[in-house]
Amino acid sequence: MDRFVYCLFFVLISTVFSCRQVKVTERIADIPRHEWRKNVPAVIELDIADTATYQLYLLVRHTQQYRYNNLVARISIKDTANQPITSFRVNASLVTPSGKWAGNNIDDLYDHRIRLNTDVPLKKNRYRFTISQLMKDDPLLFILNAGIGIKKITAIPE
Repeated sequence: MDRFVYCLFFVLISTVFSCRQVKVTERIADIPRHEWRKNVPAVIELDIADTATYQLYLLVRHTQQYRYNNLVARISIKDTANQPITSFRVNASLVTPSGKWAGNNIDDLYDHRIRLNTDVPLKKNRYRFTISQLMKDDPLLFILNAGIGIKKITAIPE
C-alpha cells in the first residue's frame, strides 16, 4: 500500500511541475481596405511587464488571392521616449516546401505565426512595434492584418 501511495504522489508532483504554461502575447493591426501601402506601416503597442529577453513572432493574415509566397518587411521597435531599440528586415515564407499555404486557414483566410530569428532584450516599459512592407507592389493587396507576438525566454536582472 505504501508503494502505491508513493507512486501516486510521484505522478501527481511530476504532473504539476511538468505542466508549465508559456505565455505568448500577440497584437495585430488592421490593414485599411486590405491594401498595405509602403508609407502606412502597421503599428502595434505592447506593454512589457517583465524585464527579459523575448522571442519575436511576425503575425500575418491574408486571403488566398495574395499573389506571393513570402512577405518582406522591416520591423522597428521604439520605447516610449521614441528611442530606437532595434530594426531589422524579414523575408518570411508563407508556404510549405510543397508550395501550399502554411499557417492556419478558415475558408480562404490564412493566419501565419512566423518565428523570427531575433531575440530582443526588453525592459519593463511600453514599446511601439512598426511593421513596414517592403514588397515591390504598392499597395500590397489581400493582406488583412499584420502584427507581433512575443514570448519571454529568460529574465534579465534589473
